[in-house]
Amino acid sequence: MLFLDLDGTLLDDERRHYAVYTDVLQDPEMRGVPIPSAEYWGLRKENKPIEEILKRSRLFPTKYQAYRDRFDAKLEAPEMLGLDSLKVGVENSLGKLYTKTPIVLVTQRRDGEALESQLSSMGIRKYFVTVLAGAPKRERRPNPDARWKHKVALIRTRYRLPPTQAVYIGDTETDVKTARDLGFEVFLVEGGHRKRDLQIKADPDRLVPDMPGALKYLLPGGRWQR
Repeated sequence: MLFLDLDGTLLDDERRHYAVYTDVLQDPEMRGVPIPSAEYWGLRKENKPIEEILKRSRLFPTKYQAYRDRFDAKLEAPEMLGLDSLKVGVENSLGKLYTKTPIVLVTQRRDGEALESQLSSMGIRKYFVTVLAGAPKRERRPNPDARWKHKVALIRTRYRLPPTQAVYIGDTETDVKTARDLGFEVFLVEGGHRKRDLQIKADPDRLVPDMPGALKYLLPGGRWQR
């Protein structure tokens, strides 16, 4: 069985995140100053706290919570989801894989209806036997374990006895921790939400350049034969 992360792994969502960031900061009540996209994503991929990004954006600390709330509210709006695109080779890779093994999508999206609509409009919903979605509640103090533990909970709730032979493909340390807790083999795809050095530090079983790069370990003489 194959478990896949969505944002940063299958989808390029950089335009959406940056658009929401700038939209919220430029609200008259926020009055922040957006930093350039390259700087914003450089910090995001270094896994810097949002407070550092907001400080560089000249936002008063008293407005940080309002920013988080508005960012979350806008992030999955239809007009923002329309900015996402499939990464190169993803649809072809899914087409080759779904005839060989069940594929489960695991994502921390909050709006299930908007998610289903996006997957259908992109033509990839048909490849997943199940879509597991949901995000942990925001806590006053950041909890570094909340995201991976929530992903584990999504999978364990659906599969009370998780498969013993499974591969999990994602793009961050969250995905590695999720897979390790479940006893799955884990691949990380480059070019997502983390820089390569942080991906290496996360210690996945394999680091691949993209989804097509993962196929050679899964199909030709790999886990799932052609």
